[in-house]
Amino acid sequence: MRLPTAEEINVFDTLDERHAVKVFLGKDLEQAEALFRENFLYYQEDLMFMGPKAFAFYAPAAIRYLRSAESSGDADAANTFCGLVEHRLDYEPDTIAPVAPLIRETILEMLGNFDRYGCEEMIYGDLAGRYRVLLSRLKP
Repeated sequence: MRLPTAEEINVFDTLDERHAVKVFLGKDLEQAEALFRENFLYYQEDLMFMGPKAFAFYAPAAIRYLRSAESSGDADAANTFCGLVEHRLDYEPDTIAPVAPLIRETILEMLGNFDRYGCEEMIYGDLAGRYRVLLSRLKP
């Protein structure tokens, strides 16, 4: 799979997309995953707003981090990934289609050992419940 172009990352020329170009343009999946490992909370916003082809390319890098042992205790990553998927489904549901099976599989895995993220209900609410709702929206 080839790297996304600037035009595939920045489709509507928004500030968010321009920032995503600055950060992700020319990065392969390993380099993108390193960014998510460094600061998921910061870089997930670029993933949220980049164009659909770029999203489909880079979402697996974020997911690899979430599925790794390194994400244990990263409640913010678990929370913001949920918000990212909710946002895409609410506003651009077609952009999820190419990676929907991977997202669904990841959510199932996350829910199977959700405590490892350390998501306190007092801070994040019923995050596991939100993920279960997403599963119903991501039909197999």
